[in-house]
Amino acid sequence: MKKGKVLRELLRQEGIITAPGVTTPLFARVAEERGFKVLFVTGAGLANMNFGLPDYGLVTMSENLELVKRINDNTDLPLIVDIDDGYGNPMNVYRTLREFSRLDLGAVILEDQKAPKRCGHFEDHVVIPIPDMVNKIKAAREGSLDPDLVLFARTDAIAVNGIEDALERGKAYAEAGADVIFIEAPRTVEQMARIPREMPVPTLINLVEGGKTPMLKNRELEKLGFKVVLYANAPLKACIKGMQNLLDYLLENGTTDGCDGELMIPSPERHELTHKQFYMDLQRRYK
Repeated sequence: MKKGKVLRELLRQEGIITAPGVTTPLFARVAEERGFKVLFVTGAGLANMNFGLPDYGLVTMSENLELVKRINDNTDLPLIVDIDDGYGNPMNVYRTLREFSRLDLGAVILEDQKAPKRCGHFEDHVVIPIPDMVNKIKAAREGSLDPDLVLFARTDAIAVNGIEDALERGKAYAEAGADVIFIEAPRTVEQMARIPREMPVPTLINLVEGGKTPMLKNRELEKLGFKVVLYANAPLKACIKGMQNLLDYLLENGTTDGCDGELMIPSPERHELTHKQFYMDLQRRYK
């Protein structure tokens, strides 16, 4: 079944969808192996992991597309893919959706920030006028070659104009054709509670450790009415911390002996994740 159809069915079912962020094909395989049903391809994480850059819209559409294709080719799960502001005006958004929708992804997230966009938990955001974002959503719908692709619309208006403007934008974006509304970085539980209550379509919440949004547990988010929760860069940060711990151990002890199963996964598990046996069998078959 197409990934967009799978995601649409999950959105109709009971229960909140937890989507951890992935930034490489191997991260996607690990998350799938651990039992998650939907993955988030984080724009910030792709910039951090693959370019060593912060989340300021510095990755181009074609660079993002290539990374997303590699991730998508290595998992059967639906992906929610961050496409920032669509990389320009509605004409650019149209072309962006033509390219991404060929891949059978699941969903994309389009946001209303003015370039250069930035992480929703950074400072100094600027948002485009509502009619401009409405046109981008319409262009995304027209440009998509996949009728099942789920369109998430994100607004960063809370940081600029407050919760009332953000809610107004969410309603306008839903009316324009967005399937799910993502109001980024609510500051209080009271603001969080208003989002699913006042939106006419399902809603997404993004939790960032040390960020601006209260870190409620998933069961509390579900009780408020949210349908999707992102943990966009927690896996990336965990991997960096794990690597730091391993390298500190190596510097201190002059060996990695004894680290298997403690500070790193054993080699057989690594080979299983990379499908080594399949390629060994393939090699034998074509000798």
